[in-house]
Amino acid sequence: MLNHLPKVYRDSPDFQEACRVEGKIWDRLDLAIENVLDNTFIDTATWGLSVMENELSIPVDLSKPLDHRRSMLKARKRGSGTLSAKLIKSVAESFQHGSVQVQPIQGQSKFLITFNDVFGVPENLEDMKIALRKILPGHRIVEFQFRYLLIRDVNAMTIAQLESTPLNKFAGGA
Repeated sequence: MLNHLPKVYRDSPDFQEACRVEGKIWDRLDLAIENVLDNTFIDTATWGLSVMENELSIPVDLSKPLDHRRSMLKARKRGSGTLSAKLIKSVAESFQHGSVQVQPIQGQSKFLITFNDVFGVPENLEDMKIALRKILPGHRIVEFQFRYLLIRDVNAMTIAQLESTPLNKFAGGA
């Protein structure tokens, strides 16, 4: 700010102090604006998640991790429209980092969801089931197929990689 003033004012201690104080005020205002803007988007929101959950009639549970709450919001927003494998895929993918494959099972009222990029059971599977129940008619059933590390995957791993791999990525792991 001081650089935009005439030289006479730049040399004045009073103007220097005024610019320093005003600069701090403007910096705080910029941070406050950025904070509000961040809380209008699901992926960057923190305190704004509660507002969004209330708007979408989702129970606010502050004990859940932020990414789980964000997944519920994304699922609720994505979960409107005509029921199709594409809609179910969109809702399911909002709960995990990776892709899923959704296949309707012919002759039955079932959909099979296969997790392509996640090993083991996704940590917020229960939230996903709740969101899917809200968009599926009562007679539709969803089954899940999980991926685990296979012997061929383990054979290619070093001892250090094996030791650092969580047990839930192996079939039968806790």
